Amino acid sequence: MSIANQEMIRDNNRRLVLEYLVNHPPVSRAELAKQLNLTKATISNIVQDLLQQNLVLEIGSAKTAMGRKPILLEFQKNCGYALAIDVRPNQIITLAANLKGENCKVQEYAFYQDQELLPLLKEIIAGQIAKYSHTPYGIVGIAVGIYGVVNNNRILFTPYYPLPQPDLGQILEDIFHLPVIVENESNFSVLGESAFHFGYKNMIHINVHDGIGMGILIGEHLYKGHDGYAGEFGHTILFPDGKPCPCGNCGCLEQYASEKAILEEYAARTGQIQVTIDQFLADYQQKLPAALEMMDLFVKYMSIGINNIINTFNTDLIVINSAFSNYIPDINPRILEYLSKHQNRNCKIISSKLQDISGLMGGIRVCVECFLDIQHLQIQTHHKDLEII
Repeated sequence: MSIANQEMIRDNNRRLVLEYLVNHPPVSRAELAKQLNLTKATISNIVQDLLQQNLVLEIGSAKTAMGRKPILLEFQKNCGYALAIDVRPNQIITLAANLKGENCKVQEYAFYQDQELLPLLKEIIAGQIAKYSHTPYGIVGIAVGIYGVVNNNRILFTPYYPLPQPDLGQILEDIFHLPVIVENESNFSVLGESAFHFGYKNMIHINVHDGIGMGILIGEHLYKGHDGYAGEFGHTILFPDGKPCPCGNCGCLEQYASEKAILEEYAARTGQIQVTIDQFLADYQQKLPAALEMMDLFVKYMSIGINNIINTFNTDLIVINSAFSNYIPDINPRILEYLSKHQNRNCKIISSKLQDISGLMGGIRVCVECFLDIQHLQIQTHHKDLEII
C-alpha cells in the first residue's frame, strides 16, 4: 500500500474516532474499537495522539461487575472556543462557545447604516480573541453570517445594508491568521438547527425577519445552487407587478410576509407610525381585529410559499424561525391545516429550537467541524445555557 493511501486511511480513522468521542461521551477504548470496527492497536495509537493534542481526557474507570475496569475517554470540549458573528441590518451579535457548542456567551453591538463594517469587526474579533487566549487553542475559527448572498466565501449581494467588502473573509483571515467562514445567515441556521435534529438528513430552515431566508439541507449537505443564490425564498414572486423589492423584482414574498412587512402594514392599518413586534404580539393576544387579520395574511402567504417548497423539495422537515410562530402556538398548525387542503404529502413543520441564535450556532458548528476535521457535530445547547454580556 502506498504511503499516500496509508495516510488517507489513518486520517479517516482519526476522524471517525474523534467524531465518535465528540458526540458519544464517555466511551472506553474497547467500546470505540467495537463501534467503529477498528483494531484495538489502531484505537490506542489514535487516542494517544489525541491525548497529547489536548483534545481528549481520561476521566476515570467505568463500573464493571468483574475483570479489569476500562478507562473512560471524553472529548476536551473546553480546550478551545469558536466565534460566530451575525451581521444584522442594525445590529451585530456575537456568540462564543466551546467546541461542543456549550458555555455560550452572547454579546450585542450597535451597527449603523453609515458605519464601515470592517473596522468594527476587527475591534470585536480582537476583543474576543483576547478573552479566550487562556485556553490551549484559544479561538479556533470565526464564522460571519451575512443577510444576503454569499458564494465561495465572497459576499455578492446584501439587500438591507451596504455591500461589505466582497472578500471580507479573506481580509479578516489575513489580519487574525484564523479560518474565517462567511456564509448566508439562513444557511448557517439550517446547519445549526440540524445539529439538534439528528435523524433528519433532508430539512429546510426558514428565517423570517426583515427579509425571508431559507437554508436547504439535502443528504446532510448544504445546498447552495450554482452560484450561491439557492434559498432566496423571500425573493420568490407572490404577486406579479406587486410591491418593489430591493432585489430588483416586484411582488416578492418578503414584501408581504416578512416581520418587517407585517408590522409596517399593521401600523398603516391602525394609523400608527411604527409598531414593535412585542406590541403586535400583545395586540394579537388581545384579539384586536386588525392584528388577527394580519396574522391571517401571514399564515396565508407563508402557506403558499411553503406549498411551493414542499412540491419542489419533498423534504422531511421544515423549521420556521419567526417571532410569530415561535410565540404564537397555533401558527404552525394553521399553516399545516392550510396546506392539507391543497396537497396531501406529509411534511413535519415545527418552530425553531434555537430561534434568534440559530445562525450563530450554525456558525459555531462549521468552525468546530473545520478545526476538528469532522463532519457531524451534535449540539445539545439550550437557551438556559446562554450568557448575555
